[in-house]
Amino acid sequence: MRSFLKISLFIVVLVLAFVSCRKSFETDWDIDVEAPIARSKLNIKNFFSDTLFQSDPTGLLHLAFSKRIAGFSLDSLVQLPDTILNYPFVMPPTTKLFLAPGNSIPSFPQQQEINFKINNNVEIRTAIINNGQLKMVYSNSYTQPLIFYLTLPYTTKYGIPFQIVETINPGSNNLIKYYDLSGYAVKLNGLSGNKINTLVQNIDVQVASFAQPDTIRAGQGVYAQISYKDLVPYYIEGYFGQQNIDLPYDTVALNLSNNLQASNFQISSAFINFKIVNGFGVDINAQLSNIKSINTFSNTSVNLNATGLSNININKAGKTSNFSSPVFPSIKTVSVNTTNSNLKSFLENLPDFLTYQGKIVVNPFGNISGSNDFAFLNTSIDIYADVDMPLQIRANFFKLITTSTIDLTNVKQIDNINYGNLFLQATNGFPFDAVLQGYILDEQKQIIDSLFSVPGNTITRGTLDASYIVTSPVYTKITIPLTESKLKNIKLCRYIKFVARFDLPTPQPPDIKILDSYDLDVILSVDVNYKAKKK
Repeated sequence: MRSFLKISLFIVVLVLAFVSCRKSFETDWDIDVEAPIARSKLNIKNFFSDTLFQSDPTGLLHLAFSKRIAGFSLDSLVQLPDTILNYPFVMPPTTKLFLAPGNSIPSFPQQQEINFKINNNVEIRTAIINNGQLKMVYSNSYTQPLIFYLTLPYTTKYGIPFQIVETINPGSNNLIKYYDLSGYAVKLNGLSGNKINTLVQNIDVQVASFAQPDTIRAGQGVYAQISYKDLVPYYIEGYFGQQNIDLPYDTVALNLSNNLQASNFQISSAFINFKIVNGFGVDINAQLSNIKSINTFSNTSVNLNATGLSNININKAGKTSNFSSPVFPSIKTVSVNTTNSNLKSFLENLPDFLTYQGKIVVNPFGNISGSNDFAFLNTSIDIYADVDMPLQIRANFFKLITTSTIDLTNVKQIDNINYGNLFLQATNGFPFDAVLQGYILDEQKQIIDSLFSVPGNTITRGTLDASYIVTSPVYTKITIPLTESKLKNIKLCRYIKFVARFDLPTPQPPDIKILDSYDLDVILSVDVNYKAKKK
């Protein structure tokens, strides 16, 4: 029906476009213009969007859609912290030593274990770095150039360990270098292979082969600041701890009542499948609460009372061998319907928004995976609401409303229309009457006129059988007189507001089925007397 409202909106514009494109004449004279403007056959899907509707095998339309209402990605589960290490790789106090080129300074080479402090008691054994950097700040207090070697023996790419070989010239000026860690696979098991969050690094400091032989004294050598920065994993494996991740109070827009209002709106059945999709290799428990239907037009809200949403256990995802789709998620569905909840009144509220909050508990049963939890960068935990509402309804009436900007204040051709009519010819195959009205609004959005004459603005419903199924459509013609005052007000138009009210049969029948085959065939035409002027 939205397409119908758009057509109605452009009635005046199309007329103006028709008459304004006529050729100029040698003298001023009046002409009669009579012609069809537009035609459209409209299905109930045009009320909103085709993507919101599906037909079942009987032809009954369903308002059916899926909305993601919550979720979180890998960075909410595990964050690798920035780690800064300061090292003086220098001679000990009260010592000195003659060093030939190519020799290591005393106590080198050496192996070190670096422990990353990861929040929430997360224990990582293996990671693949998607992006991140190793920042080095060097300073050489010796008189000769030194070569700084840093190797991460268990951090590899294509089987080759990460390594830095950097020449540090003598002097107090700091040398700052950045090294890319993207794509490196990291084992965080330490030297013994049974630790967690522990990186192994090997460091050697040698006198450059092209240096002059000299004596290195106490306090001389390389000062280095090593920073592991902005580490974002593509993949992590280990134990992710027992975490509580809050889903804060939030809203999801449904927009059912933005353009739809109803009186005594009732449905026969419906369901919402709350679907939790776990893309992580970790068991979780989901707890949903404060799910509310809010209609901002009527200022009403309805809390959803449904069992089964406060304690939902979901198994871990599994791995695939497909790089582009590395996991097959674990999916848990909780079905809420009109028999196990108050879903009927929840949806009859025609919500603009759904509210929700909740909590995700990670590893609710502890480390039952044996530290084999896993997660990939582009996976997540997502919660969806799959809504299905068959359009088998009761109501006194319902309205569709839309307001659009249309500035006609500078259209000069309006002044050249002497009089005439617009005609709306409609063949209605729906089981309800349509009462149409369009309002002309000024720049303050105040109503200054209406388009349709009352009571002659009703499109009669189709012919119904005893089950209120349309057996044949009904033709109606509506005339919109273009009077002098109407044309004057159209000239001031800045906005058009259209209201289409659909009256269901009275007395109130059983639930009326809205079928996919129902449509409204609309023809718009114009018959005006127009003063043609030489330009």
